[in-house]
Amino acid sequence: MKWVFFFIIIFLGLAVFMFLVVACNTQSKKFKISTTTDSLINSAGAMADPAYQKGAKLIAANDCLTCHILDKKSTGPSYYQISEKYPFDSGVVENLAYSIIHGSKGLFGPNEMPGHPAINYIDAKAMATYILSLKHEPELKQGKK
Repeated sequence: MKWVFFFIIIFLGLAVFMFLVVACNTQSKKFKISTTTDSLINSAGAMADPAYQKGAKLIAANDCLTCHILDKKSTGPSYYQISEKYPFDSGVVENLAYSIIHGSKGLFGPNEMPGHPAINYIDAKAMATYILSLKHEPELKQGKK
């Protein structure tokens, strides 16, 4: 009986110790948002224009930022490069949505963008709409001043 009591005390002591170790090591860490791509990831699209937030959030939630950076070329073109190349209209949105789902090659150089068949068409259109909206972002901000 003494041994059972002894093991219960040891177990509870270890449990309290582990709780304190975990609690002390999980302090909130403040970090500086260093790039516009980081801000897209860290805010999960909350900084995007409200009309385009769904697309920004989907981009942040998927693997898009592995190959695309918001403001400079990486493995793939930047989102700004894409928005500058194409007009903002429904036909282009549909074509970009198709490319997101099925992949593309040769549009911005030799690298191939793999398809993302798990992304549905409506979500791909929201993502494409967000990307194309970036071209008009400075104009929208200037108009609000």
